[in-house]
Amino acid sequence: MFDPIFKSIVQNPDFRSLLSLIISHVTVYSPSYIYENLVFANTELPVENYKERKKITDIIVKVEGTIINIEANKSAKASMVAKNNLYHHKIAYDRYLSGMAMDNSEVFQLNFNVINRFDDRLFIEFCMKDDTGKFTDEENFKRIHINMVKPLEKYYNNGKESLSKLEKILVMFQITSKSELRDISKGDEELENMAKIIEDLNEDEHIIGLYDKEKMDEWMKKIDHAEAVKEGHEKGLKQGLEEGRTIGLEQGLEQGLEQGLKEGSNKKALEIAKELLKMKMNIKDISKVTGLSEEEINKFKS
Repeated sequence: MFDPIFKSIVQNPDFRSLLSLIISHVTVYSPSYIYENLVFANTELPVENYKERKKITDIIVKVEGTIINIEANKSAKASMVAKNNLYHHKIAYDRYLSGMAMDNSEVFQLNFNVINRFDDRLFIEFCMKDDTGKFTDEENFKRIHINMVKPLEKYYNNGKESLSKLEKILVMFQITSKSELRDISKGDEELENMAKIIEDLNEDEHIIGLYDKEKMDEWMKKIDHAEAVKEGHEKGLKQGLEEGRTIGLEQGLEQGLEQGLKEGSNKKALEIAKELLKMKMNIKDISKVTGLSEEEINKFKS
């Protein structure tokens, strides 16, 4: 669900049939009709692989007069929600400003959410209603959220046989194992094409660009903070209480917490380094990203 990868998959010609299937669930159009009439509004599209960095843009799709903005959301932060909502309003405003007919065509936003913002429903549709829910105002302006958490949980709890084709698509966006990717898509040509797109993107010679220093630092910082704080507080509190008996409670807590946080952070850095080795990132770059020495990384390379 890394943004450039998600957009490259969605806009790949070999994914067109599956995208049509997804859109058919939120419009009045059939998958076959969407397949024949779907147009990417962005002038720089389609994007076929990550090498084409300059072509990574916001995804706006048109089917006849219906305009669809597609977003991938990895968080429910207020800033993310506000940005998406404002962009949705801007698309609707630009549509009318450009002189397009005031007909029954829809302007909606399709959100692929990796977090569960609402409940267990796969699709949740929002539009303007009165306080009783009886009357709808501006019914052609809609926001639809796809709960990607639910099918992933279903897959890991009940296996691929429990999933519909649509649910398999949503799961394939999220799983990181090649063997699982191939297994879940086996026997369905369209899903196998999607699996190939994902594998090709992750084997691209420029894939390391996805993990540039700035983004990796931000990612590691979030992971380190959550994990290290939890582990560090638990270990630090225990050690601090023990040391507090001899050197004073306050000083012992401080020293124990500091050591616990340091060990928790180092543990997470080692885990990240292992994953990057699997992705065939060279040891020198891994060292720069994680802060570990090349000697430390070489210890578990084999």
